[in-house]
Amino acid sequence: MEVKSFLLCETISTTTLTSVKQLPSSSVRFRQNQNQNASQSSFKPISLFNHIYTHPRYQFHFQRLIRNATNCSNPPNTTKRTSTRKKSSNSNPNIFKTKTIESSPPAPPPRLDLDTTKQIEQKGKTLRGLNQNGDPLGRRDLGKNVVDWICQGMKAMALDFALAEMQGEFLEVNQRMGPGLTFVIQAQPYLNAIPMPLGLEAICLKACTHYPTLFDHFQRELRDVLQGLQKKSMVQNWRDTESWKLLKELANSAQHRAIARKTVQPKIVPGVLGMDMEKAKAIQSRIDEFTNRMSELLRIERDSELEFTQEELDAVPTPDDTLDSSKPIEFLVSHGQAQQELCDTICNLNAVSTSTGLGGMHLVLFRVEGNHRLPPTTLSPGDMVCVRICDSRGAGATSCVQGFVNNLGEDGCSISVALESRHGDPTYSKLFGKTVRIDRIYGLADTLTYERNCEALMMLQKNGLQKRNPSIAVVATLFGDKEDVAWLDENNFADWAEEELAGQSRTGTFDDSQQRAIALGLNKKRPILIIQGPPGTGKTGLLKELIVLAVQQGERVLVTAPTNAAVDNMVEKLSNIGLDIVRVGNPARISSTVASKSLGELVKSKLANFQMEIERKKSDLRKDLRHCLKDDSLAAGIRQLLKQLGRTLKKKEKETVKEILNRAQVVLATNTGAADPLIRRLNTFDLVVIDEAGQAIEPACWIPMLRGKRCILAGDQCQLAPVILSKKALEGGLGVSLLERTATLHDGILATKLTTQYRMNDAIASWASKEMYDGSLKSSSTVYSHLLVDSPFVKPTWITQCPLLLLDTRMPYGSLSVGCEEHLDPAGTGSLYNEGEADIVVQHVLSLIYAGVSPAAIAVQSPYVAQVQLLRDRLGELPGAAGVEVATIDSFQGREADAVIISMVRSNTLGAVGFLGDSRRMNVALTRARKHVAVVCDSSTICHNTFLARLLRHIRYFGRVKHAEPGSFGGSGLGMNPMLPSIS
Repeated sequence: MEVKSFLLCETISTTTLTSVKQLPSSSVRFRQNQNQNASQSSFKPISLFNHIYTHPRYQFHFQRLIRNATNCSNPPNTTKRTSTRKKSSNSNPNIFKTKTIESSPPAPPPRLDLDTTKQIEQKGKTLRGLNQNGDPLGRRDLGKNVVDWICQGMKAMALDFALAEMQGEFLEVNQRMGPGLTFVIQAQPYLNAIPMPLGLEAICLKACTHYPTLFDHFQRELRDVLQGLQKKSMVQNWRDTESWKLLKELANSAQHRAIARKTVQPKIVPGVLGMDMEKAKAIQSRIDEFTNRMSELLRIERDSELEFTQEELDAVPTPDDTLDSSKPIEFLVSHGQAQQELCDTICNLNAVSTSTGLGGMHLVLFRVEGNHRLPPTTLSPGDMVCVRICDSRGAGATSCVQGFVNNLGEDGCSISVALESRHGDPTYSKLFGKTVRIDRIYGLADTLTYERNCEALMMLQKNGLQKRNPSIAVVATLFGDKEDVAWLDENNFADWAEEELAGQSRTGTFDDSQQRAIALGLNKKRPILIIQGPPGTGKTGLLKELIVLAVQQGERVLVTAPTNAAVDNMVEKLSNIGLDIVRVGNPARISSTVASKSLGELVKSKLANFQMEIERKKSDLRKDLRHCLKDDSLAAGIRQLLKQLGRTLKKKEKETVKEILNRAQVVLATNTGAADPLIRRLNTFDLVVIDEAGQAIEPACWIPMLRGKRCILAGDQCQLAPVILSKKALEGGLGVSLLERTATLHDGILATKLTTQYRMNDAIASWASKEMYDGSLKSSSTVYSHLLVDSPFVKPTWITQCPLLLLDTRMPYGSLSVGCEEHLDPAGTGSLYNEGEADIVVQHVLSLIYAGVSPAAIAVQSPYVAQVQLLRDRLGELPGAAGVEVATIDSFQGREADAVIISMVRSNTLGAVGFLGDSRRMNVALTRARKHVAVVCDSSTICHNTFLARLLRHIRYFGRVKHAEPGSFGGSGLGMNPMLPSIS
């Protein structure tokens, strides 16, 4: 079996021998590759045999292949080579002086018979467990002689690195360097040049392929070499050298951290959550299972998002002539097109203007050719996009220019994108005068977002139960047993609640459930609190109060949310109450209304005078430079002064950033933005608040949670959930938010619910309470029976006195109103629209406006973007309807309006309702309204779904049902529908 495994490894590795032979020997610097193909081949095979390399059965044989290949890398005849390191560490003090020496051919590698191979492998088994450990192996594990052997090899490698930089040939080193197996292969020639200590060959073989050990020693040796150069004045600052920067970049990469992950050693948790070692091991086992499962689900979801993104990028978005938009839904269902649409591509755009936005981002305004309206799209401000030139078919023809949607024009014909590329970039400049397309890039498809989620899981697994982890109590609570946190279920809540709130200045009045949430949130002994805030219960105002009171009691607070819009909303709430707040994030994704609180703007404002002074000095020096160009020494001195001024400004900017962040009482960012190095370098936060936690995947929540001592999660698991593309990842649990998981954890003792709503008429709220909140949601007396007619200047009509209204497109005796069929969008977006329903919506909007309802108090929603676009077009033609907001249900969460009109769109003989059957989506749709909800639908189709059927029954009992058809509002066509289809 061992012989077979050797042959297998020999076969797979033959493609890599050429690249391995091209590696430098211990005394030869990195040379340029012989040709481009050779360079490419040195990287491709690594991924092919990586799994075989890590398999214990094949490890030894692969190591021997590397040794044999590198020992045979020189031709048999004598050659001259350049030596870049000393033979003795105490000889020639100028270690970088090169000299030409004669080199004899290397001795052939010793041939090991099968018995010898087995003996060495048997000795290596004693360290096999250590080889799987991410900790660097030290003298206790390897012994002094083996450590010295590694140090000599890594010192030679470090000398080659430094010499390559000194001679301006660092690019090649940069191209060859990489984490894991790539680094191990690069290190082999340097180690092979040094004889192994006798009798310790097995340990040497294990150590020479252990990446964390090699990297750790190489880092130390490179530091010593660079410090030696600095002492000899050969470099100004060893930390600024390209060698050291490359090393630190490698050390900070997600790949390195994943490979060099240390094995967690559970420690006893101090304080009220104290536990013995057995309990800690049990919790660690749960953490391991959770992080491994989530890491796999993240990988699956990312693969799906990458695949989907690539399909979108490769797609030619032209209408499919084989599909007739007028065909019945039976055809669409059979072809798999009755699912939720993802309208993430806009084609046929022209770049018409450019400007500079916040943070120096370049804003480019795109318009549709011919000034037509944009097609239906789910793109919204802050979305990451890829901008490319497209050919005549609409397919992408150039590489991506990555950016973010800045805004969508109010005229519906333009979109502004903040691009990361700068003026002068060839791809950027070619966008003008060409036809352009814009595609969305999904979250995990972005490498940085994916790596930050994975890193959070890794840190949770690695440091979750370590004493140095500030969030250790949070981790122990969420992964421990109920008896470990039973103390949280206090019976004397009222006693300590009054004590907690004593002496605190309040910014408003709060009901009992809100006061309980505030008291629990201010309890510093409580590691985590879950606040479920159903619609209209004042969750955002409550969080504002909690943050203010937490700051008053001396706590620093980190506030995050899954979206930039939610973060900016919280910034707006906190802006005018005297707190020192800082919004951290990409300037292009921060709303202009809160830009003054962004880190970039705060730094710019604070350094305005300093920057002006620096620019004045630079201007004077440039004038002097123009007058002394003939004097080389003087010109060189002036250029040096200019560089020094630039360094001074950068240093001052770094100091100012640090000062602003350290002084801030509240720091705000998105969940993934909390992994920004600027935030990671700050001291631990006392409190982490995550708003809209129900919309975030759990790994993303752990990014900010690991930065604080305790945490508050706020949101509503009965509203929109995280968007997951992969069905496998969804079924595996990635779509279950941390808020949803913890709301019922330990029998719900971690959670509290806000139970009084201050938004909706009770006829609307009672449906949500019964269907979504087990009857626990009560209506405040201030809104219990309020109607549109109670608003100023609104006339009393049957519509303005009706809180719930069903406008049914199904005729009394079963036939469908003319023109009220659903259709597939002919633009090829996959979305659906219903022209008849659009006409009825427009008529109802006009009825409200004629009754005196302000257009700004009316919101129109539909789950389908094609219907939203159609409604915008229809309402845009009416001057009196200016101000009516039209949006998808998903984009309207967190907002409200006096009157809400919902167009359901679906009308087919199969009774297919698609994602309308998602109870959380419909909960969001109806609970946006304060005083009036009108649902436009085909009751025959909608009633095929039992959840939606109960909704229609509720409207019939607590509101009014009218039969409607296009054009009926002007005459007698709007009549009473005495009966609904059978509702089971």
